[in-house]
Parts: sequence; C-alpha cells; structure tokens
Amino acid sequence: MTNTEKTKKYKTFYQVLGIIGDILLIPIILIALISSSAMFVARSQNALPSIFGLSLVFVASESMEPSGFMKGDVLFLTKCDPYSLKVGTPDDVTDELGDVIAFYSYSDPADKGISLNRVSNDQVLTAPNPNNLQVATASERKSVSELPENTKIVFHEVVGRYVDDDGTLFLETKGTGNVSKDVIKVRADYVLGRYSYTPNWLRATFRFCASQMGMIILVVMPLGILILFECFSLIEQTNNMMIEKAVIQGKIRYNAPESLKANVGIEMNEIEKVRFYALAAEEDKQGVEDFLWKYLETGSKKEKEEYSFVKKSVAKFKTSPEAYFDMWIERIKGKKNKERLNFYREEWRIKSAIKEAELKNNRQGENLGEKSENVAKETSKARGEVGQSRESKSSGSDGGKEAGQSTQREQNKEEKPKLPRRPKKPEEPK
Repeated sequence: MTNTEKTKKYKTFYQVLGIIGDILLIPIILIALISSSAMFVARSQNALPSIFGLSLVFVASESMEPSGFMKGDVLFLTKCDPYSLKVGTPDDVTDELGDVIAFYSYSDPADKGISLNRVSNDQVLTAPNPNNLQVATASERKSVSELPENTKIVFHEVVGRYVDDDGTLFLETKGTGNVSKDVIKVRADYVLGRYSYTPNWLRATFRFCASQMGMIILVVMPLGILILFECFSLIEQTNNMMIEKAVIQGKIRYNAPESLKANVGIEMNEIEKVRFYALAAEEDKQGVEDFLWKYLETGSKKEKEEYSFVKKSVAKFKTSPEAYFDMWIERIKGKKNKERLNFYREEWRIKSAIKEAELKNNRQGENLGEKSENVAKETSKARGEVGQSRESKSSGSDGGKEAGQSTQREQNKEEKPKLPRRPKKPEEPK
C-alpha cells in the first residue's frame, strides 16, 4: 500500500465514522428535543410548540387515562372551529367519546354574572357577528395574549355547550377519570386545538422522551457522547497540527508513519505545500510530490484538474524554480496569500544561495585536500628515496670507514707535537 493510499484510507475511515454517528444520534436528539420542548413550553410559557402544522400538547395528569391518554403523553393537536366540536356524554363511559381539546383554564372576570343557555348536542352553531356583541362586555374581555403568565393548559373532553345572550360559545369540559365536571366553562377563543390521532408507538416514544429517564438517556447521554467525541477530535487535531509543524520544520520525515497517520500530506495548507516542495532535498523531490498531491489523481474532476496544474508546476521547477513560484502566485487567490508566497520565494532564494556557497566551499576544501595529499605523497616518496640511498652507501663502506678512522686516529696521534714539561717549583727552605 502506497503512502497516498494510507492517508486516503485514514481520511475515509473518519468520514464514515462521523456519518454513522450523525445517523444514529441526530434523530434521537431531535425526538428528545421535540418532546422536552413540548413539556417545557406547555408548563412554563402558556403556549404550544408546533411542528409540520401540528401543535404538541403535554398530558400533565391522569385525568384522561380511562380514555387512553396517559400522563406524560405528547399528543398532536389540530386547529378547529370551537362551534363545530362534538359533545360527549360524561355519565356513561361506554358512550362514544366527544372531542378532546386543549384549552386555557381561565375564568375571565368580564364573564362573571352573565347568563348561559345550554345548547343541545345536535344543534348547529356559528360564531356570532362581532357587531352584535355587547360593546362593554366585548371590550373588557381578555384575549389570549393578555392572559396572566403560567395560565394552566388543560386537556379534557367536551361534554356540553352553552351560549350567552350574544351567541358567544362556552364549552363544558371534564376529565374522563374525574368524578365531576370542570368548574370553569371554556370560552371559545381560549380553545387551543382538538386532539388529532397520534399512533400509540409515537405517543409512547414521546412519553418516554419527556420523562426524566428519557431526558437523561436520549438527551444528556448523546450530548455527552458528542462532547466526548469532540474532545477526542480536538485532541487528535491538535496532535496532527503538531506533527504537521514538525514535518514542515524537518524534525519528522514526511513519510514517517506518524505523518501518514495524521494525513499531513492531505491536510497541509496549499501554500505550505508549495514551500515544502521547493525546500525539499533533490533526492526527495519525487517522494514529496506524491506525498503532497498524489491523492488528487484519483479524486473528483476538480481535483484531477488541480493535479494537472501541479504536474506542470513541478515540471517547471526543474528548469526554472522562479517560474514555479510565479505559477502558484498567479493561481493562489487573496492578497495576503500572494504576499506569503513571495516571502517563501525569498526564503527559498536565501537557502539556495547558502546551499550553493556551502557546496562551493566543500569543493574548494576537497581540492585543497587533494593537493595536500599529493604533496604529502611526493614528500614521503622523496624521503624514502634519500633514506634508501644513504642506506646503500652506509652498507657498502662500513669496513673502509672503520679502517680509515683508525688510520686517521694514528696519524693525528703521531702528528701531535710534544710540549715541554713545566719545571718543578723549587722547594722552600725549611
């Protein structure tokens, strides 16, 4: 397996791992967030979250359990016309259930003291003409936006209908698990929506997600895992950056195992690649080229076009390094990037000049060394010849020298004049 294939393999592995994580975690987190937001909003903000045109309501009590609505359920609501709602029979659990609605449980002070008339279940009702409403009552009534904070939202069955003298509708409601009906009759404009069929599995899912355990398992734990993965990713990226820096500085070989594992050749900035190739040793040029750009050869159409340009620029470097830099400066976008490449060009010029000077000094040193070696050889040879000559002379005339020396000593002895003796000093008289 080539270096390029190794780096590409590592990159593909992490991409696949990230995709799998997204597929598994994102839907879970999405469902959990929908459920938890429905619970939070319903409890604290007097509003219902909406998704795909449907509102979500959180069942906060057991009052509707006989009808199959469990505490903790998150259900879908649709907008409805309160005047056309179906009325159920509260006293007989075997009867068909009436429409179940979510509403603000609020008794408007403006409605106190008004007379209400019960309307039969089969009577068709329509909203009254606003012009026929009593001005005093209509002006004093609070709209939904004017309701006090934390007004309770209730999810109950409609069991009766009433209208005031103006024809404004008031609904009587009851929890199917409660003994008595609700005290407050719901004015039509306080109705939030009517229950829309929600599959049991989805209700159970939402119920679990909205529970404390569900929040921990589906929100806290996945978020914790994501944070953990991000920490590992951050550590890995930091380590890879340190390795890349070491490779650029020459402390680690470009084709070292840690460099390949960190995808240095693929992840390195394009400007740094141009510099790295220019400063690479001549014997490493081909390996560095493959290390930096070989993966582009089998990539997308755009990557293949980029690889074609790289081959041209590398070929140009062999004949004219200055032209190599000119090609890249023209291709790179951004003023700062171009200035940075020009700086790298100057760096290359300085290092090339230093390298040439070192080579020149090395050649001169080698020449001087050769000359000194030749002189030493010639001197040694000459000394050897002189020594041999002396040796031969000394060996051929050893006997003659001894005889001549003895004769000479005798002649010197004979020729030496005898000096007169010094007279003795006369003795003094005693």
